[in-house]
Amino acid sequence: MSTLLEINELRRELREKFPAAHRPAPLSEEPHATSSLTFERGSINEVVSSQPNQGMALFISELLAQECDLPLALIDGRDSFDPGSHGNLKCQQLFWIRCREISQAIQCSDLLLRDGNLPLVLLDLHFTPTRELKRLPMSTWHRLRNQARESGTTLLALTSQPLLPSVKQRLTLTGNFSLDHLERQPPRLKFQEKHLAQRAAL
Repeated sequence: MSTLLEINELRRELREKFPAAHRPAPLSEEPHATSSLTFERGSINEVVSSQPNQGMALFISELLAQECDLPLALIDGRDSFDPGSHGNLKCQQLFWIRCREISQAIQCSDLLLRDGNLPLVLLDLHFTPTRELKRLPMSTWHRLRNQARESGTTLLALTSQPLLPSVKQRLTLTGNFSLDHLERQPPRLKFQEKHLAQRAAL
């Protein structure tokens, strides 16, 4: 019962924070652009940073700056996000969901992708232990992929190593950054980008 109440509360907060996003509107076919990357609408993508100083916090900061005028959901898998590091302007349209367990993060992803009213959902599993992620059945990711495709919402999963099957793009951060980069003009992120063809739905 408590889980159902939490999900209903999440739905209520989502509609209160972004009422305009829940008005019926035709889905756009335009891709979602962030910095020098373009993510296809209705796709699942993975951003990988194997080391803590390779720019994941900077990537999130740039993403928030790019999307500051549009609603963006951040599913914080280990309650590690610090909004104070990014500023009020970048976070004004942010719907921040704080989780401590992988099951909570996946459940929230299910809800937001089915809801389909936010253009972009960021699933931060970067600090989730790899052993926990590997316990997730592959069918979980295929389900999320199909939900994203049906709703038109773009999902970006942040991980510490490549794990997700059938992603549209996989971006690997390769830079060497410190926390000071968040406080001054940010350097250009370094990454390796792979475009991966999605398999047919199971």
